[in-house]
Amino acid sequence: MSSEVSGDKTFADDHYCLCCGDQNPLGFKMKFRFEGETLLSEVVVPKEYQGFSHVVHGGILGTLLDEIMVNCYWLKGIKVVTVEYQVRLKAPCPTDARVLLSAWPLEEKRQLYYVAAEAHLEDGTVVAETTAKCMKIK
Repeated sequence: MSSEVSGDKTFADDHYCLCCGDQNPLGFKMKFRFEGETLLSEVVVPKEYQGFSHVVHGGILGTLLDEIMVNCYWLKGIKVVTVEYQVRLKAPCPTDARVLLSAWPLEEKRQLYYVAAEAHLEDGTVVAETTAKCMKIK
């Protein structure tokens, strides 16, 4: 995300984002690429982010999915923030495994942008899916 001001709140990018910041030593350093309208990324979540033994914490999966959904718009120049999202955990996600993330836009209504995403393993197992409502900021 780039620097952006909305009212008296600042949305500045200091490259320390947990998910995509390249300066955060504890971050995931996500990289993104589009295939058509679908945004893709991949991460390996280390044991330090587990819930149960060797299982990625569900909140971390939700955070990663939130990041790819917002970037589905930011990377197209549409400045949005998440106002609501719902995560469905479908299967245990092992730590230290490659997790493939994808997000795609659903619809736009005025200043609201709806998006969906999923996380799956290399064997195709879907570990989490989510939908979000994002709001455009100025």
